Amino acid sequence: MLAPAAAVAVAGVWGLARSGSMGNDEVASRWAALLSVRELAHLVRHVDAVHGLYYLVMHVWVVIGSSPTVLRIPSIIATAVAASLTAVIGRKLTGSAWAGLFAGLIMALTPSISYYAQTARSYAMVLAVMLAATLALLHALDAERTDGRRLANRWWVGYGALVALSGYLNEMALLVLAAHAVTLLFGRYSQEVLKRWALAAASGVAVVLPLLALSIRQHAAVSWIGRPDLASVRTLFRDYFGSGTAASVILLAFAIIAVLPPPQTWRWPGRASSAGGGQATADAGSEHSRMRGGQVTVPPRTGGRVTLPSVAIPLLVVPGALLLLESVIAPPLYVDRYVLYGEAGAALLAGAGAYRLGQWLAGGRRPYLTWIPGVAVCVLALVLQLGPQHFIRTPQSRQFDFGGPSLYVAARAEPGDGVLYSDTLFRKAELGYPADFSRVTDFAMALTPMRVGNFRGTDKPFSLTRPLMLTYRRIWVIGARPTGLTGSGLFRQESALMHSDFSLAASHHFRGIVVTLWIRSAVRS
Repeated sequence: MLAPAAAVAVAGVWGLARSGSMGNDEVASRWAALLSVRELAHLVRHVDAVHGLYYLVMHVWVVIGSSPTVLRIPSIIATAVAASLTAVIGRKLTGSAWAGLFAGLIMALTPSISYYAQTARSYAMVLAVMLAATLALLHALDAERTDGRRLANRWWVGYGALVALSGYLNEMALLVLAAHAVTLLFGRYSQEVLKRWALAAASGVAVVLPLLALSIRQHAAVSWIGRPDLASVRTLFRDYFGSGTAASVILLAFAIIAVLPPPQTWRWPGRASSAGGGQATADAGSEHSRMRGGQVTVPPRTGGRVTLPSVAIPLLVVPGALLLLESVIAPPLYVDRYVLYGEAGAALLAGAGAYRLGQWLAGGRRPYLTWIPGVAVCVLALVLQLGPQHFIRTPQSRQFDFGGPSLYVAARAEPGDGVLYSDTLFRKAELGYPADFSRVTDFAMALTPMRVGNFRGTDKPFSLTRPLMLTYRRIWVIGARPTGLTGSGLFRQESALMHSDFSLAASHHFRGIVVTLWIRSAVRS
């Protein structure tokens, strides 16, 4: 299925540079990728072990280039693979290339997918590997039924390896195992098949255990995550079904069509299942279909079976629901991007629903109507979401824009200027764009991020920072604007000194960051 991959490639190239701006996570990715292997190992021992494999992959990639644009290309490639795999899975489960094509295109046109396709982070890779694991699961179930134990075992080994790979790219990908378990239970597979799946899944998880143990010790790295609320659920819904009310309602409607009980005359072309919502079984392809009066039938068989709803609905619901529930009753871990792969379930359902509606309209007599609903929904998914698609290609689409402040300081800084960060988080501006800070001095830093093994470093106490501040004529403050009244701890003390001994000379707001320039009052007068 090349069309979904081509759609991702076109969408990926559009606005990829994003004015050279990098967000919070991308700065971390770039800086980590440029470290030596020894330095990278030191980093992941202290923080971000969950992204260690991704950083290692990007460490190799930066041989090609380390600009923000080049850093995002692996995510585009991974998203193109994911869209193609969605199309393949859709075709396998329905027997229809049209249904698979629509599912792949819907995924390619979803703004949340485009967002992470243009983000130098691991989430697009997780999506691709998770879908590859799902396809391996379907092949293993096929082989269990028709091709013998030896071939089935090979697929189970491949499945376990992909589970391990997805876990090393991001531990939250392991939640997909719960979705796969629901799929097998709905399929009513034998105990022997369930045991072989459990063994493959457990083997994959066992390989990831060292990473899980290290990540638990780094729990402070996710202390910023708050408890989810209804707004979190709404955001996740739009991640899966598209931005904007019209687009999301249309895609949800087609997803519902995919699971409605069908008319008695309905059969999936090339596959059959009068039960299970009219969906196709994944392992029916090995049996011979027979045409009768324009309908396709398959000889009845025994044993387990998997349908498109039994694959897509658990992917859509289970991982996100589990993570939301965990974050309500335990220390919260829920972030929507951690379960981005649930969008594959929405795309599979919407694509299958579009094709199914086309079959109903065609009625076996007007085959040209088969593809019209699918084409219409893909066009609407594109047109109705052009606004969100444009927005995610701007620096304002990220929580922080580190590129704008860095360029602003680089254009106006004078040799000998000092720079002060209202929080160590904003030191990432210097990590991401070191050349832009070549003329200023971070006088408040006690230990560098390299030495500490994190992305922030540590700051000196105010007793040491105060005399240093008074030696500078001009100081840039990046992060929050000093008020002298609000805040707490170190920055409040620094802010009070700025107001007593310096005057505000310039101020500029960027996405999530304010840059101010302060000049010593005595010097200025």
